[in-house]
Amino acid sequence: MAEPIDRERFIALLTERYPAVAADVDECARGLLHLEMGALARATQAAISDEDKAPVRGYFAFIDEVFRLATPEVKNAVFVSYLERLGFDGRHGKRIGARELLSPQLQAGLRGLEEYNAELFRRRGRA
Repeated sequence: MAEPIDRERFIALLTERYPAVAADVDECARGLLHLEMGALARATQAAISDEDKAPVRGYFAFIDEVFRLATPEVKNAVFVSYLERLGFDGRHGKRIGARELLSPQLQAGLRGLEEYNAELFRRRGRA
């Protein structure tokens, strides 16, 4: 069975695959999973904003690999500090079909996250 991906393994894989992204994690963020995941989200969003599909596909393939073996903590960071931070429905995201570039598993996760957030906003409106 494959080794689970915890924070340390995520950082090792990120450093191996995307050393420039890993280097973007500053000293204050180092050791904080959600901030480290945010560095990958920033790189992905930059590629989406540039409408550059090749790196977007690469980042999405990487995060899908991570997600499949992720510990609960890393899965949460993928949702909260990665997927939730990306502009899928903005002009650039729509132009390149960013949402459709996600794996089916991550698309389902994103839909669930969006439904959850929509329900929270509905509840707030009723309060």
